[in-house]
Amino acid sequence: MDVDYEGAQLRQLIDATLGSGNLREAVRLPPGEDLNEWLAVNTVDFFNQVNLLYGTLTEFCTPEICPTMTAGPK
Repeated sequence: MDVDYEGAQLRQLIDATLGSGNLREAVRLPPGEDLNEWLAVNTVDFFNQVNLLYGTLTEFCTPEICPTMTAGPK
């Protein structure tokens, strides 16, 4: 099977399950899928999401404005 096609199919499955609100279902290996491919697709997606979030924060939160990155008073 073509790797790009298989990756696209996995991407569709990930998108469909992530919105379900059931995290256990979203990370479950689909039947018949290769574990390494599943891990690779999810790892790349996780990296891209974290990178996007980090890039957004660094625009507005500089060391001078935000000396400590926190989510609340502590």
